[in-house]
Amino acid sequence: MAGIGFELNKLLKKNSFLIDIVSIFYSANVSAGPWIMCSLTLFLLIVLLPRNETLFFTSAVVYSFIFSTLLFGGVSISVTRYLADLIYRKEFSKMYEVYSSTVLYAVLSSGVFLTIFSLISRIDDWFKLSLFSYSLVVLTVVWVQTIFVTTMMVFTPVLVGFAAGNVLGLVMSVQLFKIKGENLAYLGYNFGLMFILFFLHVFVKRYLYTGRKPTRSLLFWQAIRRFKSQAITGVLTYLGAWVDDFIAWIYIGKPIVKGFVFAPSYDIPMFLSYLFIIPTLTLFVLSLETNFYLKYRMFYQSLEENRTLKYVKINKRILDDNISSTTKTIFAVQFVFVLLGLNLSGYIARMLQFDEYSLKALRFGILGAAANGAFLYVSLLAYYFDLAEIPMRSAILAFVANLVISLFYLRTFPALGFLVGFSVATLYGWLSFKRVYKDLLHFEFIRREIGIAARQVIVHENVEE
Repeated sequence: MAGIGFELNKLLKKNSFLIDIVSIFYSANVSAGPWIMCSLTLFLLIVLLPRNETLFFTSAVVYSFIFSTLLFGGVSISVTRYLADLIYRKEFSKMYEVYSSTVLYAVLSSGVFLTIFSLISRIDDWFKLSLFSYSLVVLTVVWVQTIFVTTMMVFTPVLVGFAAGNVLGLVMSVQLFKIKGENLAYLGYNFGLMFILFFLHVFVKRYLYTGRKPTRSLLFWQAIRRFKSQAITGVLTYLGAWVDDFIAWIYIGKPIVKGFVFAPSYDIPMFLSYLFIIPTLTLFVLSLETNFYLKYRMFYQSLEENRTLKYVKINKRILDDNISSTTKTIFAVQFVFVLLGLNLSGYIARMLQFDEYSLKALRFGILGAAANGAFLYVSLLAYYFDLAEIPMRSAILAFVANLVISLFYLRTFPALGFLVGFSVATLYGWLSFKRVYKDLLHFEFIRREIGIAARQVIVHENVEE
């Protein structure tokens, strides 16, 4: 989220209700723009279009979202951290080069995946494959663009781009479906994605392009090499989030068209349950990138400037209070939205004609999404203190637990593995973080280099007379 904190702090200083609302929308779109777009689009398409006539369209939207997050979401933390370092060192001229190489990675990785996918599935409907390929590539690039737009501290493009693209895609999908079914409806959805892609690219190039001659090395790969553990953690996190869907495709999935297996009784309620993670994502971005960051920076500045121990401890207590209040607020808000989701689940199930299995998946999914949101919050908190090993071990726990439990219980208790996996991972991550944070001063003293200048040592030999 490099850069967003400055803009949010500037907005919040204006101290008006309207500005507060704008700040919330900023943090929501920055933290979950594509997530909001796909979830809301899927929900509205299910409501507005006949479900039995749009199964390929629905499954392709789910596929493109899942695999785009696996292709780029996993490495996004490494890229974000690399960008933050460039901003700190004021090496702004390199940022567009990082953007170009990251987009190149997004396109190439999507192309490799699609090649493997088409060879394995032996899909024979090339028009459908083209529609899916386009949405996957574009959505993966949009994930990239969202990160880079935040570095510019110009967030209006995010709001306008996603809002206009969503509306355009939805309207065109509904209208084109009336003309010639789901293929044209999917084409309309892709037009909305294309609008977002083009809109965001214009602003990225306008603010980041400097005309600097690119270096021979791809800076994206430098970011991955420098922050390997973050990339591994990201991939494991998304695998932990989606592995139960893969198992559902094997256990209860049915072929939609050749190459596409879909489990609508599981996939649709699970995908909708992610809407209830958005409040947590929004709030922790708003909290961590504004008030928390100021307290965090004050504490570390006091260490960097070699202030007195008393002064450092005062800043540490201020940081303690902020983390405590932020954590309580985020968890309380998420608890409220979980209760809201559980209370609305019956109504949603009736509106979308879910059976008992799908209703159970929706309810477990809402609880699991809350645990996933808490896991992301704890992971981001650990990254602030350079404790990358905590999110990595937590992500391994989430993946293994979801995999094992889903293999045995997905047919009877849908999404139980997702819930247990991220609950256990969050608990482990939080306890591990608290153990380090409790002795943070001692921990920082040990891992920081001692600022004593190197001196030559003269060795005198004992000479016997």
